Amino acid sequence: MKALKRLFVILLAVAMIVTVVGCHPKDEVAVTIGDFEFTSAYYMCALMAADSEAKSKVDEAKANETEETEEEHNHEEGEEEVEETTEETDYYAEKIDDKDYVTWVEDTAIENLKKIAAYKTLCKENKLELDEETESSVDSYTDYYWSSYGYSMYYEPNGVGKTTYANYMRDSYYSSLYFDHLYAEDGEKEIAAKDVKAKINDNFIIANMLTASFSEMEEDDVKATQKQFKAYEKELKEGKRSFLEIYNEYNKVEETEEETTAQETEESKPKDENATILGAEGTTYESEYYDTVKKMKKGAIKLIEEEDGIVLVVKQDIKADKYYYETLDSEARHLIADDEFEADILEYAKTLKADINKYATGQFKVKKIKEPEYN
Repeated sequence: MKALKRLFVILLAVAMIVTVVGCHPKDEVAVTIGDFEFTSAYYMCALMAADSEAKSKVDEAKANETEETEEEHNHEEGEEEVEETTEETDYYAEKIDDKDYVTWVEDTAIENLKKIAAYKTLCKENKLELDEETESSVDSYTDYYWSSYGYSMYYEPNGVGKTTYANYMRDSYYSSLYFDHLYAEDGEKEIAAKDVKAKINDNFIIANMLTASFSEMEEDDVKATQKQFKAYEKELKEGKRSFLEIYNEYNKVEETEEETTAQETEESKPKDENATILGAEGTTYESEYYDTVKKMKKGAIKLIEEEDGIVLVVKQDIKADKYYYETLDSEARHLIADDEFEADILEYAKTLKADINKYATGQFKVKKIKEPEYN
């Protein structure tokens, strides 16, 4: 009997040890880099981001391969189309930068955490803190993406809660904070205003644009829309109507006189509120019409007819409105200095040591990342 009791006590003790070891505590630290600790759930955010990036790289590589194959085929066989295949990609069988898929994702997740730690460390050293407006933006964007954009359906099944996602999003702002510290007006490496202005003029234009998509139109409606847009083009060229009148008519907007409050007067806004910013390739305002419209003269009118839609364009002068130089100032500075900035951060991040809690990170497997299922 004593032997049985002793055995029971030993088995109970072993069971307790297994239970304790097998449980991952809340806010368990998975990675420590310098003064900053990243929880298991936070590490999962980085892993998911790296996995998404890896899939994009594989898809892009395969798209380029397909394009090259089609070009070779067309060159050899004339203009015959290559038969399309709908083969599903086995991402885990692919290699990225001579690494197998899973290794690349895991390594990139740690590298990204090191970059985040680098931004936060440099901000801390320079006594830079996120302001109230930024904190408010984090809260608003978190709520929007989590609930309205369906991010909860992606993160929650993978063990990431809203609070962790908010922290992950908040930390992304330290990059901009440190960038501005260096390159903004009065920064340590301030970019001259004339260079910023030149970059804006080289990469952005503005135009009034009236667009119509044919994707959900019947053939008769397409023909009617084409006819209507040609009539609009003629009226504009003959000076019979303004773009605003045409725009309001097509979109069924009722013109009303609105009282302008003192606050609205003080707010920065464009002279022409119907103007659209068109950016060159690689900008946040990147537009497929940029090259075409850039060649047009100020005030020129053009009808762009395509298979899936039609666009009526009136070229405007971005140089005539200081609003755009204020609005695009930050992006222009990034276009000028991003390469240098990112290279410096990468070099700095390499000097940081990542202490990885393998037990904490080991519970997350790249191949087990759950993709969201939409109805």
